[in-house]
Amino acid sequence: MQRPNADSIYYDEFLQFQEKLQKRIVALRNERDLVQEDMAEYELSVRQYQRMEQDPTAIVSLWQLFKIAKAHNLNIDELLHFD
Repeated sequence: MQRPNADSIYYDEFLQFQEKLQKRIVALRNERDLVQEDMAEYELSVRQYQRMEQDPTAIVSLWQLFKIAKAHNLNIDELLHFD
């Protein structure tokens, strides 16, 4: 799993993207009145999911996003649609 390189010209923009995604993930879970432990039903360990909600840089894999989208009955493109 490749993490963003701080020397990249895209680094700051990617961090902003991760922060938006983190807020979206938290909002989706709260809208459905789920707790973090509920995400284990979607093959996300509680600790892994907690890290993603607490630290946006922990959201690094497409596989994570796929499972989060499935948890909320969304396609990945819908998950990545920010208002």
